[in-house]
Order: sequence, then C-alpha cells, then structure tokens
Amino acid sequence: MALSFLKNWRGANMLNVGRTDDANALCRWKLPSLGRVKLNTDAALDVENNVMGLGWVLRDDGGRFLAAKGLRVEGTYEVKVAEAICVREALSWLKGTGMGDVDVEMDSQLVYYALRSSSFNSAFGFIVDDVKEVASTIDGVHFYFVKRSANRAAHTVAREAVSVSGCGEWFDSPPLYLVGCLAADLMN
Repeated sequence: MALSFLKNWRGANMLNVGRTDDANALCRWKLPSLGRVKLNTDAALDVENNVMGLGWVLRDDGGRFLAAKGLRVEGTYEVKVAEAICVREALSWLKGTGMGDVDVEMDSQLVYYALRSSSFNSAFGFIVDDVKEVASTIDGVHFYFVKRSANRAAHTVAREAVSVSGCGEWFDSPPLYLVGCLAADLMN
C-alpha cells in the first residue's frame, strides 16, 4: 500500500512540473456577490510558545473593509480543530453584529468538507456541529474553500494575533499591518 501511495503521489506531482496554466497560478481574493459580505477566517499556531492566533476579516461587495478581529488563545490544537474553532468564533462574532448573507471563506479543506458532511462522533465532529449550529442562526451563510493566496488578509490577522500586541478588533479602518494586504487583494 505504501509503494502504491508513493507511486500515485509521484505521478500526481509530476503532472504539475513545468505547467504554466491557470492551475498553478496564485488564486486571488474575489469580491462577494452583490448584496453579500465576505468573512475570511484563518488560524495560526505557534507551537513553540503554546499559543494560537485566530483571525477574520469582513468586507462588503465592493471590497471595502468593514471589520476584523484577532484573538490570541493559550494552548495549541490540531490545525483542523484550530481552524474550526476560528470559524465558530468568527460566526459567533458576526451573529452579534446582526449581519447575514455572508460568504465564509477558509483555507482548510478538511474543515470545509467536514462542514458539508453529516455529523460524526469525535471532538472535531462536535466542534463542526457547533459551527453548523451557529451558522443556522444567521441568514444566508455559505461556506467556501479557497487557497491560502486568496485568504491572505485573514492569515495576516491570525499571525499578528499570536503576539499580544496583534490582538484587537477593528471597525471601518483596518489595522496598519493589514492595509497593504487589503489593497493588494483589490488589484487585478
């Protein structure tokens, strides 16, 4: 089985060598549909210091910054658990704003597919069920998987949140460390 896996892995990776089409190009952040907002979420782990950063960024259908939040959490979890916790915290925060019609983007395929599947009995499964429950209380929530290159703003907030000084909540005006990233997302 291991040799078969290795053969398949090599075959899949050889297909990408030398390709220059759009499949290898960086994915870019895209505007949400008219009348919707987009909530990008991400988690960053600092295993050495036993902390995690959770971050999310909310933008409107014109790409305008609405809000962002970065949280520092003591302890570290598996990446999939940290990412699911981040989505849950971001949706709980969004619920408090009263907003709906939101596209939630994450760069964790495991969390995305777990959100689209039926419940399963594990600690991770319980967190995913909690995310689904919170989402059901907000009108018009849609989940999407995006590559990290299309989720840079949330990743930047999560990475900054690992440091105590990077924690915070911003409305209408982004933190200075995020301005360049937001501007780059709007360039074509």
